[in-house]
Amino acid sequence: MEITHPPSSASGISIQPDANSKSLPTLFKNEIVEGKVLHQLAPGKVSLLIKGRIVIASTHVPLRKGRVLSFKVEEIRPGPILKLMGTKFRAPDAVNIPAILSALKENLWKSAFENINQYGLPENDLSRFRELVNDLSLRSFLESRPELLRILIDGSGLSWEAKLRKALINKTIRSDNVNKLIEGDLKGLSSKFLALDEEQGGLLKRLVSTIENIQILNQHGLEQDRKIFLPIPIQFPDGLFTIGQLLIHLPEEERDESSSREIDKNAFRMTFLLELSNLGPLRSDFIIRRKEIEGMFLITKVEVKSLIEKNLPSFISNLKNMGFSVPLMECRLKDPEIVNQSLIGEIIQEEGNTISLVA
Repeated sequence: MEITHPPSSASGISIQPDANSKSLPTLFKNEIVEGKVLHQLAPGKVSLLIKGRIVIASTHVPLRKGRVLSFKVEEIRPGPILKLMGTKFRAPDAVNIPAILSALKENLWKSAFENINQYGLPENDLSRFRELVNDLSLRSFLESRPELLRILIDGSGLSWEAKLRKALINKTIRSDNVNKLIEGDLKGLSSKFLALDEEQGGLLKRLVSTIENIQILNQHGLEQDRKIFLPIPIQFPDGLFTIGQLLIHLPEEERDESSSREIDKNAFRMTFLLELSNLGPLRSDFIIRRKEIEGMFLITKVEVKSLIEKNLPSFISNLKNMGFSVPLMECRLKDPEIVNQSLIGEIIQEEGNTISLVA
C-alpha cells in the first residue's frame, strides 16, 4: 500500500489528502496505525480515516465501509509504504469465544436435552423442551424444504429478542402470544425455566450464555464481513446427536452510483462443518450465484472420499432438478486439523493472518 499525494500505483493503494485535509498524517517506520474505511466514493476509490486525517485511497483491493484496518509502516521514503496487517475485531472481550467452542465440542445442546428432567420442572414444560429440541434437530435430517433454514434459526434462540421487539411493535404482547413465542424458542424457553429456579439452572445457564455469545459474535460478524455463524443440532435415526456448524457469508453491499439504493452483486458463500462418528469430519463449501452452485467437500479419509464421489452425480442431479446449474462439484482429501477447524475462526481474524498490499 503506497501513500502519495497523487495516486500513482496501480497494484498498491495510493492515498492523497481529502479536500478538507491539508496534508497526509505523520507516519514513522515500523509504526502500527489503524485506518477506518469511511465511504466507497466510486469503483476503486474509498475514503479512510487515519490518525484523525481523512485521505482518499485509490485501490483495486475491496475495502468494506465501516471496517477498521491495521497497517504497519514499512517505508517512509521516497513515499510511505503501508502493509495491511488484518481486520481489527471490535470489542473482542464482549464475546466469550472459549465458551462457544467448549459448548460445541461438548455438544451442550445434547447435554441440556438429556438432563432437562433434573431441574424439577412440570411435566408439560419438560415435554415442550424435548419437543422443541427434537423438532430442531430432527428437521435437519428429515426435511429439505427451502424454508428449513429459516425455521431452524427461528427456533434456535438466536432471534429471541428480535421476535419480542416485533411483538411489541405490532402490539401483540398478550399472555397467550408471549407463551407461544416462548414455547417456540430455545432461548426463550430456557430463560423461562431459569426464572423459575435459577439456582438449579446448570446446563441451561450455559446454554443461554452460549446463545448470547453467538448473538454478539454474529453482530460483529455482520458488521465486519457480513458473516453469520449458526450451530445446527442434528439427530440421526441411529441415535447419533451431533452439532453441525454453518457459516453464511452474505453478498457484499455495493452502492448503485445512479441512486441511493444498496444493491447486492456478489455471491452467497456457505460453509457447513459436521463431525460424524464413522466418517470423521466433513466440510462442505458452496458458492451460490443466483441459480448457479459451485461446491467442494473436504474430508480426511480415502474411503469416505470414494463414498462421496460415488454419490456426487445423484447430488448434482437433485440440484439441477431444482433449477440450478452446477459448473463445479468436487471432493478433496485434507488433513484432519484443517478440516475440523471450527468455523468461528473464519469470523475472528487473528493478528498473524496478514495480507500484504505492497506491489
